[in-house]
Amino acid sequence: MINKLRLLIKLNILTPNGLYTLIQSIRANGINLMALLGFSARLYPQRIAVQDDSGTLTYAQLYQQSRNIASALCHHHRLKPGHKVALICRNHALLLKSLFACSYAGADIYLLNTEINLRQFSAFIDKHQFDLIIHDANIAPLLAEAGFSGTAIPAENSDSVSIQSYAHTSGLLAKQIKHGPGKIIVLTSGSTGDFKAAARKPSLFAFLNPLYALLTKLELFHYRSIYIATPVYHGFGLATLSIATLMGATVYLTRKFDADNASHLIAEHQIEVITLVPLMLSRMLYRSADKLLCLRCIISGGAQLQPRLVADTRTQLGDKLFNLYGTSEAGICTIATPRDLAHSASTIGIPIEGLTIQLLDNQSGLPVYQHHVVGRLAIKCPWAAQNNGDLIETGDLGFHDADGYYYLSGRADSMIVSGGENVYPVELEDAITQHPIISECVVIGIPNAEFGQRLKAFIVTQQPDSLTAEQLKLWLSERIARYQMPEEIVFLHEIPLTPIGKPDLKYLSQQITSEKQPNGQE
Repeated sequence: MINKLRLLIKLNILTPNGLYTLIQSIRANGINLMALLGFSARLYPQRIAVQDDSGTLTYAQLYQQSRNIASALCHHHRLKPGHKVALICRNHALLLKSLFACSYAGADIYLLNTEINLRQFSAFIDKHQFDLIIHDANIAPLLAEAGFSGTAIPAENSDSVSIQSYAHTSGLLAKQIKHGPGKIIVLTSGSTGDFKAAARKPSLFAFLNPLYALLTKLELFHYRSIYIATPVYHGFGLATLSIATLMGATVYLTRKFDADNASHLIAEHQIEVITLVPLMLSRMLYRSADKLLCLRCIISGGAQLQPRLVADTRTQLGDKLFNLYGTSEAGICTIATPRDLAHSASTIGIPIEGLTIQLLDNQSGLPVYQHHVVGRLAIKCPWAAQNNGDLIETGDLGFHDADGYYYLSGRADSMIVSGGENVYPVELEDAITQHPIISECVVIGIPNAEFGQRLKAFIVTQQPDSLTAEQLKLWLSERIARYQMPEEIVFLHEIPLTPIGKPDLKYLSQQITSEKQPNGQE
């Protein structure tokens, strides 16, 4: 506890001025995200809070405009504590303003994936009966098609009512707003199935353990610039935003991730920290490694980090890579530091303080204690979204070694049984990406009449037409078991990604044929 108190002092929270400022901010804003923004706006008013594709805002400007929006929403649309608000926006400052404003008003905020389809969205609005939806312009047709008849406000529209216009509305009394302990609901990524919601209420002390782990292991309190390349609507992005706001750091946002543009942004502004998923790192590293040298902390999460990428990052950029594992329900669960990754490039690290991981047998559900035996990952922690003291199954498979390090074996629903053998696609992915000319790989299971299921690999090479399926299988034959050999190999120009940056497994699963692709062959 002493170390955690020292951390709060470093963050200016428990200094005399900081404590006074925090109390004043909570009195003015309630216990919510706006209290964090108000805290930093008072301590660091002229610091740049956010830079997006449209420009920059100081902490004082972001705070005032967020309060203006909250006042307008409460005055014109009767927003109040307990109301349900859906935010469907890409990464930009208007999303942040909406998030802070609705939190200030005590609303329950649902952060929806901007690629949500009609069936999923229709089910969500039927289930949750949203009082208000704030959305990007391209979402308007989806609202109409789903028949949403409630209040919908575009984030940006110069010709009518919008969040953008409300940001500059003055004269309404923010002090008349009734605060409430609203929840923030994030969704699972939905990369292989439907989205699921996980709600939690803002609480500095409930999240002190994960906050302490992030700030100390990653030493984030040393840095003043963070590029959130992952969507803010994802739990990983939301956590980073909250920490950056508390530290008074500058957050960089882009509506869409493009490897070349992202590398240029990092180099131009000498950004120190980036949060991303492995494929984002891979594409930047292999195209523009020299532009990433200014980075001091690279935080990868949300998907499997392959050993070759770990090694290449260390070789080209130094010991700057951290591997985080978390869930929508519990947030951050484990952290692998550069030292941990030097111990084993495929580890997800060790559980953070206060969190318990239990491996469960895939058949019996009983605890697995043996080392290197794969089981279902289940977690328990005080800050989980559904904290009833029970283990929460993550949907992932994994194992641990004698030193206490944990490893992922992929999603439970991605494991296949081929000829009676349990086969994990991630193991084949790790093997394939060791090939010197392969830059990206995704492996999925497909039906097979003889063995029940086999593996299918989607490959991106650094040099088009430089490798055939037969050559790759011959290379693999000395490195993997026979039951791991892919039945089909498809060469692609690029692995399709979800908006979060993960491989789009839904799309790839629909590609049931292995016809010759533009830059390769089966």
